[in-house]
Amino acid sequence: MAILGASLLNYYDHTMPAGWRWSLSVQIFLGAVTALGLFFCSDTPRFLESVGRSEEATRVLTALRGDAQAADQELAMVRAELEEEKQAGSASWKEIFVNPFFRNVVVLGCFVQFFQIITGINAMVSFGGTLFEEVGVTGLLPALTPPLSFLIGNTIGGFGLVDRLGRRTLLIWGMAGMALSMLSGGIVALIAGEHPSQGEGYAIITMVVVYMFSFGVSWGFGAWLYISEIMPLRVRGKAVGLCTGVNWGPANIISAFITPVMIAGPMGPGGTLLFFGVLSTCVVPFAIFCLPETKGRTLEEITPMFRFATFSDFMCFVRGNLSAGNGMGAGCTTSATKANSNKVLEEEAASAPAEQEATVQV
Repeated sequence: MAILGASLLNYYDHTMPAGWRWSLSVQIFLGAVTALGLFFCSDTPRFLESVGRSEEATRVLTALRGDAQAADQELAMVRAELEEEKQAGSASWKEIFVNPFFRNVVVLGCFVQFFQIITGINAMVSFGGTLFEEVGVTGLLPALTPPLSFLIGNTIGGFGLVDRLGRRTLLIWGMAGMALSMLSGGIVALIAGEHPSQGEGYAIITMVVVYMFSFGVSWGFGAWLYISEIMPLRVRGKAVGLCTGVNWGPANIISAFITPVMIAGPMGPGGTLLFFGVLSTCVVPFAIFCLPETKGRTLEEITPMFRFATFSDFMCFVRGNLSAGNGMGAGCTTSATKANSNKVLEEEAASAPAEQEATVQV
C-alpha cells in the first residue's frame, strides 16, 4: 500500500517545481507520526517476560488478545521458548564464522537477501517512472499498475499460496517469472529502439507488471520469511541481522547506483531490463539447488537440512534438494557428516553452559 501511495503522489507532483519537497515532506510527516505513536506503544510481552516483568506481560497480552485465558496460554508458550533459548545459549560472532554448520546456512541466507534486491525490484520501484518515460509511455495507469500488481501478488502469495505450495516452490517459480518478464521486456525495448510505438511501449509495461507480480507473490515476502525459518536458534538474532544488513547494504547500494547509469547510458531501458533479467535467470538455479522446503517443518526438522560442512556434504545437500527438496535429508547422513556434526554439537554443548555461567557471574 505504501509503494502504491508513493507512486500516486509522485505521479501528481513530479511536474511541479517544488514537487520533490512534497514527496520528502510526506516522509517527514509520516515519520513524525510514527515516532509520536511509539510513545503510546507498550513493550512486547516477550521482552517484558524476558526481563522478569511477568504481570505487565500478562496485562499487555490480555489487552491484545481480549481473553485472559488465551493470553495465559500464549504467555506459557513464550516462557517455554525463552527457556529453550536460555538453555541453547547465544553463539558468538566468531562461532558463526568458524562453525561450518552455522557459517554455511548464514551465507545462504545472505545470498537470499542479496538476490532479493539485486535482481531489480528497487530499480523498478525507484526508477520505473524514468524508464517508462524513456520508452515513451506516460500516464496514471502505467504509473500505478506495476505497484498495484506487486500489492496483489504479495497478498495472494503471503495469504494464499505460501502454506499451500510451499516456500521453495514460490521462490523458484517466482524468480523464473521475474527472469522471463525482464528478458522479454528488454528484448522488446531493444528491438523498438529509441522511439517505440505505443504497442511496444505497453508491451514493455506489461512485462514490468508481470515482473512486479512475480516478485510480490514470491520473493517480496518469501525472502524475509525464509531466512527467519532456517537459522539455528543459537545464531538466529545475529544471523538474521547480518542477512538484513546485506539486503539494505551492498544489494541496495549497488542497485541504486547502477540503475540510473544504465538507463541513461548506452544500455538504455532495454539493456537495463536485460541486465536484471540475466541476473534473475542466474538466481533460478541457486533456488533449485540451495533452498530446501521449510513448509510445515519445525526448527528441529529444518536445522539438520542445512548441516553440511565439506564440499561432498554440499553436493549431497544439492542432490537432496533436487530429489526431494529436503537438503541434508536421511540419504545424506554420511560417516564424515556424522563425525563433523558430533564434533560441532559437542563444542556447542560445551560453549553454551560457559556462556550461561559467565552471564550469571556478571
